[in-house]
Amino acid sequence: SRSRGLAKPVVPYRTLAAGSLPETEASIVQVDCAMKRLSASALHFCGLVFRGIRWAIVLGLFTWSVGAVYSFSLLPRFVTVPLAVAYLAAVGYAFTRIKPPDRWRQLVAAAVAVIYLICLTQRPSNNRQWAPDNAVVPDVIITGNNISVTGFRHSVYRSESDTDVHYRDCAFRLTDLQQVWFVVQRFTTLEGIAHNFLTFSVAGADGPRYFSVSVEIRREEGESFDPVKGLYRQYELIYIIADERDEIGSRTVLRPDDRVFLYPVNATPVQVQQLFLDIVARIQILREHPEFYRSLANNCTNNIVNHAYKFTPLPISSLDPRILAPGFADRLAFAKGLIGITDNFSEHIRRRVDD
Repeated sequence: SRSRGLAKPVVPYRTLAAGSLPETEASIVQVDCAMKRLSASALHFCGLVFRGIRWAIVLGLFTWSVGAVYSFSLLPRFVTVPLAVAYLAAVGYAFTRIKPPDRWRQLVAAAVAVIYLICLTQRPSNNRQWAPDNAVVPDVIITGNNISVTGFRHSVYRSESDTDVHYRDCAFRLTDLQQVWFVVQRFTTLEGIAHNFLTFSVAGADGPRYFSVSVEIRREEGESFDPVKGLYRQYELIYIIADERDEIGSRTVLRPDDRVFLYPVNATPVQVQQLFLDIVARIQILREHPEFYRSLANNCTNNIVNHAYKFTPLPISSLDPRILAPGFADRLAFAKGLIGITDNFSEHIRRRVDD
């Protein structure tokens, strides 16, 4: 038989007395413990961030839903105001009574879903008591190279209380469209808030004529623009085709502190004509199928961007902050090569003022 030597007892390294491990193994143990503590801290931090994001989403949706109840247009204001207050109080009371918080968040999510579905019962319409300057939806008829526009607005603005609103027919040849400008009207001290529209030039024997295409809320009588109301299906959308002196004049006469910038778009005459035809197709759709204006998703800038996709090979994200904040849309257009011929945006800012 083979002889067997005595085996040395094996002691787990974590039970050895301090100082009994070789220096290398002790270092490995320390690093291992440190990594586990770091991993636990990272997981705890990620958990806090995740919970914070969940709370932010839920509270944001809840805030939206309170505004939706308050703004619900199918009920009179004397009904929606107490309803919104009661809804706010009920959810606040539930927060103090329902545990754990996940159950409260589920309740809020269900309430928001119900309110959203109710809001969908509000349908856009082209038949309301419209403000005079929004009363007519333009109609564009294309016959070969000839363009005929009915509902072409050419109002005269002397003051806020002294305005003559006029509509007429307008005709020109498609091939006479030569250039287009991107217009940014900043009407507050906040740079990110602005209205954007387009101005086209039409070549003529007596020099170019200018008309503007503006995507706006279609105001009812006595109504004014409120970006918050635009979140709640309160306004229809309208494309205005008007004399440039109408579109820009209404802003410089009625709001003399507004800053209006015009940027020539880098486009060939053929591209300008294609842009106008794309706009005409959109106008005809809205004549038959009205849409709600939405402050974040269906506003002046969103629609211009949709028309301008063909001008740039660079992708444009609808979630770009410079679209969500229209006052920075000129910087987006410059970055995508739609405007500007230099490498410095500040050097490109120009204003064009016609007599």
